[in-house]
Amino acid sequence: MKKNIFNVLIDAFSLIVLMSMISTGLILKFILPPGSGRIERLMHGEGRSKKTIDLFMGLARHEWGDIHFYIAFIFLVLIVAHLILHWSWLKAVTFGTKTSPQTLRRKVVTIGVMVFIVLALAFPWLTQKKPCTRTEFQQLNGHL
Repeated sequence: MKKNIFNVLIDAFSLIVLMSMISTGLILKFILPPGSGRIERLMHGEGRSKKTIDLFMGLARHEWGDIHFYIAFIFLVLIVAHLILHWSWLKAVTFGTKTSPQTLRRKVVTIGVMVFIVLALAFPWLTQKKPCTRTEFQQLNGHL
């Protein structure tokens, strides 16, 4: 397959996946907001009998969150593929060419942006989670 056709396919699929990610994000924010259903209470018999779970297209908030995550991961893969396809252009814009080199400021800013992106993607693995009880959480957040 020619590089131009592959590029158009990657870009078109990226647009479709991006719009899907926006759509599922809107569902999570406005259609099924936090607290729209407590499945664990109903499953374990702890909830009131009148408590309901909001569903959209047969799926609860948690399932839509899973779909949103996988769509975001696909989008990330497509963006990496897009950057690989445009690598020579990125190098020319960042560092310039032999006949037209770029300024040091542009090089530093571009490398800084790249480092920020890598750190943002690595952030979940660079930090640690700390378990706490419900009471500790409420004290930390000033609820008691």
